Amino acid sequence: MRVQVRPEILHPGYLGHLWQSSQVREQLEAAAGGGRMRSLAMRALQEVRLPLPPLAEQHRILEILRERLWRLDRGGEALRRAAAGVTLLQDAAYDALAPCCDAPFESLPPGWSWGQLGDVIKRIEAGRSLEYNRRPARGDEWGVIKTSAMTRGAFRETENKAVRAGARIDEGYEIRAGDILLCRANSPDHVGATVQVAACRPRLLLSDKSLRLVPEQDIDGRWLAQLLATPYVRTQIAQRSRGVLASMQHIAQAGLRDIPIPIAPPGEQVRLGQRATAWTLGAQRLHSQVQKAQEKSEQLRRALTDVACTGRLVGPAGVGTPQQESALLVRPGPSPRVDDSIERSRHRPAVWPTAGRDLKTTIAAVQLELEI
Repeated sequence: MRVQVRPEILHPGYLGHLWQSSQVREQLEAAAGGGRMRSLAMRALQEVRLPLPPLAEQHRILEILRERLWRLDRGGEALRRAAAGVTLLQDAAYDALAPCCDAPFESLPPGWSWGQLGDVIKRIEAGRSLEYNRRPARGDEWGVIKTSAMTRGAFRETENKAVRAGARIDEGYEIRAGDILLCRANSPDHVGATVQVAACRPRLLLSDKSLRLVPEQDIDGRWLAQLLATPYVRTQIAQRSRGVLASMQHIAQAGLRDIPIPIAPPGEQVRLGQRATAWTLGAQRLHSQVQKAQEKSEQLRRALTDVACTGRLVGPAGVGTPQQESALLVRPGPSPRVDDSIERSRHRPAVWPTAGRDLKTTIAAVQLELEI
C-alpha cells in the first residue's frame, strides 16, 4: 500500500516514526487478521487513530529525534562490529585445533596423523522418535530435545518438548553433562552441528534427529567436540549429507565415521581442547552481551519514539548549563489518550501539550548509554 499524507497537517517523516510507536503497533497487531500469515485490510488501516501535534511541533520533534536516533545508529554500528569480532574470535578458537588443511591427507606437524572420525569414536548412539506436546517439559516431566538445542554453538536445555504422558521411556537415552551431541538432520547450514553438554536438567532425552558420540578412552572429549565444529569438518559433513528436500538434509552414521580428520597426540589434544573450550565459552559470553546490548538499543529506540509521539519529548534549547541543554527532557504527566487524538482524515487536531521552557515543569530522563 502507498500512503499519501495531507501535508498541511502531517509530515511524512513524523508519520514514519509514529508508525513504529507502541501506540500504533498495538493497534495494527490487534487489527491484523489471518493465521500464520497475518494481513491488514484497507479499512483497518483507515481506522488507526494517530496522535497528531501541530505541524510546527512535528518539525521540532523530528529535529530532536534526528540527533537521538543518529546516536543510536552509531551505537548499533559499533555493536555490529563487535558481533563480527566475536565471530573472528570463535574462528580463531577452531583454527587452533588443527593444522591448516583444506583437503584430506595434507602434511601434518610431527606427532599428528591422518585418520577417520570412526578411529576416535567408540560408539554412536541415536535417539528415537517420541510423541510429544508443543510446550517445553515442566518440573519432573520427561522432555525430548529439539534441533535448536544443538545448533547455536552451545547446548540449550530449554529447547525441548514435553513427552506425552504414557510414552515408553528408555532412560538410556537421557542426556548427561559431558555428552557430545550432533544434529543428524536439519537444513544444510545446521546439519552436523555439534555441542558438548556443560550441564543438563534431569529427564531430558535424545531425539530422533540427534546423535550422541562417545569418544575412545584415550581421546579428549573437549578436543573432539571442538574439532567437529571446525570449518574443515563441517565441510566434510555437508559433502556427505543427503536428502530428498534441499531444505532438510541428513548425515548417516557410516558417512560420519568415514570423514578423514587430523588426529593430535593425546597430550596435545588436552592442551588444545582446554584452550579452544575457554575461547569458545568466552566468545559465547561476549555474543550474549552484544545481543543484550542490541536488544536494549531497540528498546531505547522504541521508547524514544513513544515519548516523542505522545507529546512528552521536550527540547530545552537555550536554558541552563551545557549539560542541561544536552539532556533529554520528558514532560511529566500521563500520555495523551488515543481516544483524544485524531484520525488522519476528517477531524481537527486535538489540543497538543506545548513545550515548556521552565525547568521546574520538566524532569530529566535517564539516558541509556551503550559502551563497547
